[in-house]
Amino acid sequence: MAPASHILIVDDDDHLRAILSEALILEGHRVAEAADVTSALESLKNHVFQLVISDLRIPENGEGLEILAHVQEYSQHTEVIIMTGFGSVDSAVEAMRAGAFDFHEKPLNLEHMLLTVDRALEKAALHHAYDYLRHEQPYIYRLDNILAESDAMKEVLRQVARVSPTDVTVLLTGETGVGKSLVAGAIHANSPRHKGALVTVNCAALTETLLESELFGHEKGAFTGAHKARAGRFQQAHGGTLFLDEVGDMSPAIQAKVLRAIEDKVIQRVGGSRSIQVDVRIVAATNVDLEQAVREGSFRRDLFYRLNVTPIFIPPLRERRADIIPLADKFLRSICAESRQQMKPLSQAAMEKLTAHTWPGNIRELRNAVERAMLFSGGNELSLADLGLGEGSLKGQAEEPSPPTLDLEELERWAIKTALERTDWVQSRAAELLGITPRALSYKLDKIDLDHPLLQARRRRKH
Repeated sequence: MAPASHILIVDDDDHLRAILSEALILEGHRVAEAADVTSALESLKNHVFQLVISDLRIPENGEGLEILAHVQEYSQHTEVIIMTGFGSVDSAVEAMRAGAFDFHEKPLNLEHMLLTVDRALEKAALHHAYDYLRHEQPYIYRLDNILAESDAMKEVLRQVARVSPTDVTVLLTGETGVGKSLVAGAIHANSPRHKGALVTVNCAALTETLLESELFGHEKGAFTGAHKARAGRFQQAHGGTLFLDEVGDMSPAIQAKVLRAIEDKVIQRVGGSRSIQVDVRIVAATNVDLEQAVREGSFRRDLFYRLNVTPIFIPPLRERRADIIPLADKFLRSICAESRQQMKPLSQAAMEKLTAHTWPGNIRELRNAVERAMLFSGGNELSLADLGLGEGSLKGQAEEPSPPTLDLEELERWAIKTALERTDWVQSRAAELLGITPRALSYKLDKIDLDHPLLQARRRRKH
């Protein structure tokens, strides 16, 4: 069943209006009725309807097409279903050409009509969502609307401002939840391709077979269940931007096909032999150290170089603590507006805890904590207890873990592992923390046989 909507029924037959109105009300919708065109137009001027169901021929003062024309001009998100008791195919065709969603002949098949109502309301909702995103996204992704109080995040936005007007491939790196998708959206929205689509694919969420079909599309009959041909995400992003999220999780076979698509700007659908030209800008993101994956042989070196044209590292929240309270405040205002709750300020202790927390889940975890606090808070402000973040330092920095041993060899291994974990296994940044060169770190990693847990898991699956 479609979500509850406001529907207008226009027909001079009182009995039909009553039956149809009762059926729609039982489905959970709000219903208004009009017996003539004049009343219908008056209702349309004073109220917003998601759907109008109108008779094609209304005696004395007009036609359903007049109502349809009014909707087309003044309420483009409203769908119209036409009813006719004359069985006139020509009139029905005229109504469809004028923009009607569908038509039904009288006497009505009520079950059929309710199915059509659901489909029409779904289309209206999609149109509304598309129009909202088309107008709202440019605002959301304007660089001056992206919160950045910390120097680290300001530097990220400076890099975004430099790469956005170009067509270069961008590789976004950073931990899960740091805002890579937001940065990808900003790059697209501030680029010459902003009128095209921003199409996102989560490469970690699909199996190899499904990911191939998702990226490149498939022909009818290509596999069981492929009842019709389908365009892939590369084709959908033609003229726009393709955001390959979690790109480090692609299999070698898919990596080879993505490389060809990027280099040749040509794809082939699964089960097809036709070459399809595509013009897309690639923005990729990963929380995996791709350089390490290349050395391990799980990621193609040539694809890495294609993606790593312009790397942008997005630091974790614990490394940009100046952003934490402004972000929390932003989330609070958004949550209160959505839930129609009164705004509650953060207590001083709560703010200190938020600033001190290490945020392993980054921005996503911060929003969840704020939302949870709003849900369970019983006071006039959000307290430390409302956050539910457990005990910890309130001095602005997380407590440092202690070395497990004084054995020099074990100490070195512990220090390297700790540095890698703090930098989400980005070796160049871990090397900086350790005060050594990336090459020296790479040598030590080979010596102590230490690599990313994901790569270890993959190696175990291979064996």
